[in-house]
Parts: sequence; structure tokens; C-alpha cells
Amino acid sequence: MLIPTSKNVKTITDMREDALGLLELVKKQGVTYIFHRSKPKAVMIDVDEFARIQELLEDYFDTQEAIKLEKEPKDKRIPIEEVMKEYV
Repeated sequence: MLIPTSKNVKTITDMREDALGLLELVKKQGVTYIFHRSKPKAVMIDVDEFARIQELLEDYFDTQEAIKLEKEPKDKRIPIEEVMKEYV
């Protein structure tokens, strides 16, 4: 986890005055913390980093679902018609 430092912290004023510069900083560093009155209010991340995090979360949740399904009894079968009703 990144820790806020003077290099990756910007303020609301910085956002107002130089939005494009802030976006370039986010692209370069990956993560920038936004502070308002010396308190953290938001985190900006690069869109590619966001997509990577989303994929990691999806993989994690898919793995958790697979683990849950492995624990179900193997003899419990559901007709394909019932599955199709639920997912189509």
C-alpha cells in the first residue's frame, strides 16, 4: 500500500488550478492522494491501474465462488433447463 508523501499528495486547490497537470501526475505515479484542509478526502488512480485492480478483484471473487462450489455435494445435479432460466 502506498503511503501519502509530499510527492503523491495534492490538494483541492491543486485540482482546481491544474487539473491536467494532476492527471499527468496520476498517470506517472499511479496513485495520488487528494487532501482538503490537511485531511485525506480521495485517492486518484490511473485508469490502467484501476482496470488491473478490477481484474484482480474479479479473479479473487471467482476463486471464492469456485471454493464454495467445490464444497457442495457432487451428487446434487440441476437440470440444464433450470440453469438456463436463471442465467438467460
